Amino acid sequence: MMRKRLDAMASLFVKITTGILFASAVFITVFYGWELELHVDILWQILVLAFICTLGSLVIPVDGQREISRRSMLIRIAVYYAYVNAAVLFGGFLFRWFSFDNLNQVLGMVAAVAVVYLAVWICSSWLDYREAEQINRKLERYFEGRKNMNQNMEQKMKHD
Repeated sequence: MMRKRLDAMASLFVKITTGILFASAVFITVFYGWELELHVDILWQILVLAFICTLGSLVIPVDGQREISRRSMLIRIAVYYAYVNAAVLFGGFLFRWFSFDNLNQVLGMVAAVAVVYLAVWICSSWLDYREAEQINRKLERYFEGRKNMNQNMEQKMKHD
């Protein structure tokens, strides 16, 4: 179970980091222009923020954990989304990515969180769907093979 959780979190970390990187590129271009020179510390800030956002995913169960109701899952997703917003707004302010005095920057940051959150959710759902389809195909082949094997054994028994 712990292995599955760590794998899910590692995968989520990569998706979140990628999303933050793209959102940062757009945000910086829109609010600061093409000429802004950045320091390497922004890369570490992105990694730290992605890690903090990934930690919040502990409220979301992974496959194999106890079943929860649809309502409980929706509440957990909303709590995680609020956590991510708070983490990004606090981290972005702390790292001086934006100022709370500039409403457009705050709204831009909130919009960036929404877009990245949605993109990560869609990507994760699509990958989960693909994995489920692959497992289903393998199961179909397995059961088809078992069916053929049973039919062959029955025919062989009839001839003996």
